[in-house]
Amino acid sequence: MSLPRFHIEGHIYYITTVVYDRLPIFTKPAYVIPLIDSLNFYRYQHEFRLLGYCIMPDHLHLVIWPYGESTISEAMRDYKRFTSGRLIRQATVEDNRVWLNAFRAAGQKTGRGEHKVWQDSFWDKIIYSEGMLRQKLNYTHRNPVRAGLVEHPEDYPYSSYRNYVLGDQALIEIDMDWF
Repeated sequence: MSLPRFHIEGHIYYITTVVYDRLPIFTKPAYVIPLIDSLNFYRYQHEFRLLGYCIMPDHLHLVIWPYGESTISEAMRDYKRFTSGRLIRQATVEDNRVWLNAFRAAGQKTGRGEHKVWQDSFWDKIIYSEGMLRQKLNYTHRNPVRAGLVEHPEDYPYSSYRNYVLGDQALIEIDMDWF
């Protein structure tokens, strides 16, 4: 059963999307950079501010603030569709048969295409206060520490924590004008 998704103009969204069967594909830059590059493209294409992110080995957290006509569903649909293609191409170039077989099996299992990278849909939560926004960003930034990937949030390269604390905008620019 699919729950209805609400688009409430002017609100910020906390989003989580997961790789099918939680395959840990985001452990190498060759698989992470397409996510970041595509995120930067779609933030302009679908007109949203990117307030935070964290790319974990098998899932992705985003904090986005739409300001245009696109809904969260439209932005995530296009983002996931495009990044799926890029990730499949990368696995093909590397001849990574384990991941290609997993993507193919997921596509066959779900009947949703020849390959499938992401789980259907995504989880979203409307952020209704500055306190909640800070809590979601803190949760997002501490995720790699809780998972045992690093000892300190600033040690994890694929998170907006480095943007906020170190001023590091090297991977992607974060819209920090909200605070």
